[in-house]
Amino acid sequence: MKTRALVAAFLIAALFGSLAPAPRALADGGASTRNILLGIGAAAGTLIIINHNKKVHAQYAADAQKQAATAAQANDAQAAYNAEKRAYDNQLAVTNELKKEVAIKDNIISQQKTALAQMGVQAPAVVPVAVAKPAPMTMGHSAQMLSYGWGTF
Repeated sequence: MKTRALVAAFLIAALFGSLAPAPRALADGGASTRNILLGIGAAAGTLIIINHNKKVHAQYAADAQKQAATAAQANDAQAAYNAEKRAYDNQLAVTNELKKEVAIKDNIISQQKTALAQMGVQAPAVVPVAVAKPAPMTMGHSAQMLSYGWGTF
């Protein structure tokens, strides 16, 4: 981009230089004023081009930053997905192992029932385990004796 600015400044200077009349031995005040104004115009044009290029580069940098942030978010999302997938796969492996253990247990029970039947012994019936209901919660004191810090009611 610096080369573009330099080329643009050179072209502007060449354009204004070609518009200037051939030098004379004696310059009048009008030509001198015109040359000063042309020089100021060339300098202003160069500054405008340079400032424009700065703004364009700043915008490019901001766009690159946004793209980098978006890529980082995508990478974070992908990493989170991979972690969740690994956790799911691990849980799936644990579940499969538990299923195998239950199948082995059921197989052993079936073999034992068959062996008992061959010996002529009746296999004991499976007795369901009674689940004790929790006792109702009581406060342990009457409501009249309850205090909230203001005394008793």
